[in-house]
Amino acid sequence: MTFLNSNIKKIGMKEKNEVNYDELIKKIPNKYVLTIIAGKRAREIDVENATKEVIKTEKKVTSVRKALLEISEGKIVAKELNEDEE
Repeated sequence: MTFLNSNIKKIGMKEKNEVNYDELIKKIPNKYVLTIIAGKRAREIDVENATKEVIKTEKKVTSVRKALLEISEGKIVAKELNEDEE
């Protein structure tokens, strides 16, 4: 089957910067912990990029999107804290 419009996505194909909630929940099953971890990482990314030159991209890639992508790729994981560490 041929599509006239090349922008039509085939089912099952994922864009490079697409964040899938189901994949994130598989990595970190608690949505509240996921939100906290993504927020902390997004702030770290903002600090890292504070001195860098801003480059325009086609799709806006925010620090939150970058943090969520890192979680879905397994670069960031949650660990349980013992009572001593809290």
